[in-house]
Amino acid sequence: MKREILGVVLAGMLAAGAPAMLGGQQEAAAPEVSEVTVPEGSEFKLQLHTTINSKTSKAGDRVLATLLDPVAVEDRDVLQKGLRVDGHIGEVKPAGRRSKGGYLTVSFDTVELPSGEKLALMGSLTEVFSSEGGGDPSVGPEGELKGGGASRKEQLAILGASAAAGAAGGIGPGIAVVAGGAVAAYIIPRGKQATLKAGSLVGMRLDSDLIITLPAAK
Repeated sequence: MKREILGVVLAGMLAAGAPAMLGGQQEAAAPEVSEVTVPEGSEFKLQLHTTINSKTSKAGDRVLATLLDPVAVEDRDVLQKGLRVDGHIGEVKPAGRRSKGGYLTVSFDTVELPSGEKLALMGSLTEVFSSEGGGDPSVGPEGELKGGGASRKEQLAILGASAAAGAAGGIGPGIAVVAGGAVAAYIIPRGKQATLKAGSLVGMRLDSDLIITLPAAK
């Protein structure tokens, strides 16, 4: 009888311990992960896949780009080449007269990992490495893309036309006149739009730390 009771007690103890043992096995099987920080100020090189233009783009328009080079932290690639980096258009101002070039701002806000997970980031435009389709846009100190003003050649052409119109009593391109045909002023043509076509290569700077969860390095 005592043996039967002892057997029942042992069986109960084993049954009670089984979940704990299974839980321990499950914990042991869980993959180890680590957090890696890509520090603020890190710079990436991107290829644009969206054309942006200060005349046609609107605030809030999405901008698509891909990472051209892998990003490494402590000799480990944490972001692979070709990952999708998205952003959006911020402030936009078209080019105006008197040689005022257009400008717009681009903020990058997400990077998509190979798993499909999207991580939020804060990034701004730093430079233009190459511009598809010509043009020579520049990036200002606040990360704004700026179109140029009228070139010196264009301005000299207007000045020459103004002088010729004054001498001949006619009206040259872009020339304002008053009664009697006298030349009163000349109008510098519109500045250039800030534009980058799809395929252009640009730089992006992280404006805050980017924390990525990865499998622990072995």
